[in-house]
Amino acid sequence: MTNPGAGRDSISAFIVERDMGVEVKHVYGLMGCRGSGTGRLVFRDVPVPEENLLGKETDGSKVFYKLMVPERLLSGGAGGPRAILEIAARYANKRKAFGQTIRNFEGVSFKIADCVTKLDAVSALAYAVAKTIDDGIGTPGYQRRLVSEVKKLATQTNWEVVNDAMQILGGIGYTNVYPVERALREARLAMIWTGSSEIMNLIIQHEYYKEILAKGVEGRDIEADVALTEEQLAEERIYESEPIPTAP
Repeated sequence: MTNPGAGRDSISAFIVERDMGVEVKHVYGLMGCRGSGTGRLVFRDVPVPEENLLGKETDGSKVFYKLMVPERLLSGGAGGPRAILEIAARYANKRKAFGQTIRNFEGVSFKIADCVTKLDAVSALAYAVAKTIDDGIGTPGYQRRLVSEVKKLATQTNWEVVNDAMQILGGIGYTNVYPVERALREARLAMIWTGSSEIMNLIIQHEYYKEILAKGVEGRDIEADVALTEEQLAEERIYESEPIPTAP
C-alpha cells in the first residue's frame, strides 16, 4: 500500500524475489489439487527495490484485474468435466441392472443429457467471452462482468457434472478405480480460488447495475404500457415502504 486512503488507487504491485527474505512458514495438505503446493508466505521487513515495481505506482489494482482475466477464464474450461462425463456415459452403456444397461433408465440418461447440455453452454459462453476480450469489445467493467460469469458458471457446472457422474457410477465411483473421486475433490477448489463464486456474484451485479443505471431514463417506459390512469399509476409508484411501527 503506497498511497493509503485512496481506495483502489492506494495499492502498487511489485515483484518480490524469494531470496529477498520471504519465508515459507507452512505447506498445507490439500483435499484435492495436491500437486499445486500451497503454503503460507511471510513477508517480514522484506526490502523491495523500486525497479521491481510492476506498471505504474498505485496501479496495483489494474495489474491485478488484468491478471485475473486469463486466470478466471482458465477456470472456464470444460475439458476436465467432459472427460469425467464420458467415463460415466461409457460405464452406463455397459453396466447392467434389472436385465438392461442402466443408460436405458431415465434417471441415468437424463442426467447425461443435462450434463452435456450444461457443458456445451459453458463452452459456448467461455469462447464468446474470450473472443470479446481478444477483440477489445466493451468497457473494462463489461469485460470483468463477462469473465466473472464464465468463472462462476463453469466452476459450478464442473462441480455438478462430476457429482452426477459419481452418482451414475454408483458405489464404484466412490472408489479410486475411476478418477471420478479425485475429480470431485479437485472441483471443489475451483469455486474458491481466484475469486469465490460469491465474489463473482458481487462483481456481476455491481457491473450490471453500473451499465443499466448509466443509461438513465433511456429505453422503453414499461409503466406506460399499464392500463391505468395517471392517478392510479402514481399510487403504484411507491419505492419506499412505510416505517414499521414500534410497539408502545
